[in-house]
Amino acid sequence: MIRERIRQRWEKWLAVRIRPVNSVTLEQKRIFIFLSRTGLGYLVLLTILLAMAINYQNNLIFGLTFWLFSLLLVVIFHTYANFSGLELQAGAASTAFAGDVAKFTLFLRSHSRERVAIQVGWPEQGLQTVWLKPGEERQLELRHPAEERGLYRPPRLRLESHFPLALLRTWSWVQLDWKALVYPKPYWPGDIPPQAGDQEGTAVTAQSWGDDFAGFHQYQPGDSLRRAYWRAYAKGLPLLIMDHAESIEQEIWLDWNALPALGIEPRLSGLCAWVLHCEQEDVLYGLRLPGTEFPPHKGDRHRDACLKALALFNGAVP
Repeated sequence: MIRERIRQRWEKWLAVRIRPVNSVTLEQKRIFIFLSRTGLGYLVLLTILLAMAINYQNNLIFGLTFWLFSLLLVVIFHTYANFSGLELQAGAASTAFAGDVAKFTLFLRSHSRERVAIQVGWPEQGLQTVWLKPGEERQLELRHPAEERGLYRPPRLRLESHFPLALLRTWSWVQLDWKALVYPKPYWPGDIPPQAGDQEGTAVTAQSWGDDFAGFHQYQPGDSLRRAYWRAYAKGLPLLIMDHAESIEQEIWLDWNALPALGIEPRLSGLCAWVLHCEQEDVLYGLRLPGTEFPPHKGDRHRDACLKALALFNGAVP
């Protein structure tokens, strides 16, 4: 209980001190330095040597003790310099389904000096070790689980280093302004209910065209690749789509009210699975949500728009 309260206060203090930003340059107020375990042992050794020097009035031990202490002071300077001036910038964040891993792009820039053995990442996911030359820019891909749908912000990023000599531990917490769009986790709720005009008890899952060939037209986004003229495309010609007279392409409506027995999150998961299924089957489909409607269409843009609406659904049901 006490540990949890201390952790909450620590997180609150960090939230006030470290604000989400798109780009940040490490400076004095963002860099923390303390003795590592090796450094604590080193300090104990200095204390013992100093006590021996005082007890025996030995100038050689005095000299060794002060030389080792001066070495520690030099290490503090190099430890700070290894972090100071390092620039971090948030890149793109990938989409993901709830429960999967979201990917985040990070840019590191060293403008003036070399950066040695800097570890970057989230401690629970493992840290990546980075070395930068003066003036070098490095792009990293970081991953973090996204448990819930919506706009997901990963926790604060940790930078850590024990350079040089591992006597000191240097670290910094950075909150970059990443936002990953997390879709509902797909869960198949059963066959899509029959649409108006379909035979009762059947679901619309396919499309049909007439048998009379009516020519070609150049491929446009949303056209079915089942009617592509691959032979001409293999010869280097543009991708052509075969037209058929009296072509009929059925439309499917994915309706929120088609899953009345489920709660909000299971409904969204079911609709998400239906959207992916319809896109895979290459059929026209529309989506109806409370207060939102997407007319029947298909293609990557339509799929992404439907999935985004499911991810950002606020739960307000009239």
